[in-house]
Amino acid sequence: MEIVNNIPFHHQDSFPGASDPILQSLEAYWNALRHARQIPSRNDIEPRAIDAALPHTFILQRISSGVARLRVAGQQLHDLLRMDARGMPIGTFFTPDARDDIIQIVETAFTEPAIISIPLVSPGADLTGTMLLLPLRDEKGQTTRILGAIVTQGSRGQRPCRFEIAHDLPIRHETLALRVASTQEAVLSQITKGPDATKHPALRLVVNNR
Repeated sequence: MEIVNNIPFHHQDSFPGASDPILQSLEAYWNALRHARQIPSRNDIEPRAIDAALPHTFILQRISSGVARLRVAGQQLHDLLRMDARGMPIGTFFTPDARDDIIQIVETAFTEPAIISIPLVSPGADLTGTMLLLPLRDEKGQTTRILGAIVTQGSRGQRPCRFEIAHDLPIRHETLALRVASTQEAVLSQITKGPDATKHPALRLVVNNR
């Protein structure tokens, strides 16, 4: 598995999802929320601002080391699994053989933190895709959330889709050279500015089935 470190986004034309308009728009929105180059807050996310990407989008929560679950999932992700994705571990989208690698990669996105995009292939199906991971801060200033998306190309068929990492393509791995706020700093910020939750409502999934 090839992981390429610290390559600026505008140089990544050959990376997974670099030319996808949905992923481009989602990352552009995430970058626009980076106050003083810090990682955006979970409570900064406004669903109507990512309307085109919303069906492909998820919010991932880090429960503990190596354990992350989907808290919000768009309709396209439900359609991939053929079931409600909310509450599921991120490994649900992957074959058993790929899950250990995915858990490690997602943990890296949380802990470094890092922007990561992963090329995907669905075994036995004419389906490829990309998963993008964009770290988010929680109310304590820690990177325990991820704004992510999965976009696919090809035929899904009628069965639930599971993916593997496409090992013939590079994984984008862009470490964010940031000092994540400590819990004490986050508390001081809340005292002086108020909690993020008072600025914006929580993210709600809006699905248009028309």
